[in-house]
Amino acid sequence: MKLLKWIGRYLKDWKNLLTHSIIGVAILLVAIYLPVKPIYRIAILIAVVGFNIIRMSLEKKKKAKLKKEKPE
Repeated sequence: MKLLKWIGRYLKDWKNLLTHSIIGVAILLVAIYLPVKPIYRIAILIAVVGFNIIRMSLEKKKKAKLKKEKPE
């Protein structure tokens, strides 16, 4: 159940949607001119997801730190 919540939160983040959209369009444009092997497409997708996970965790830690330093 936690996995489904995490996936939902991941997909609702506008930065993730923007990144995946840009990468998807780039892959399609490249595929028109240069055939790209599926393994490279999968590798790019995994890299994008990995970077977004790291970005989200750093953002969460930053918010927690700011909240801890500045209680209201």
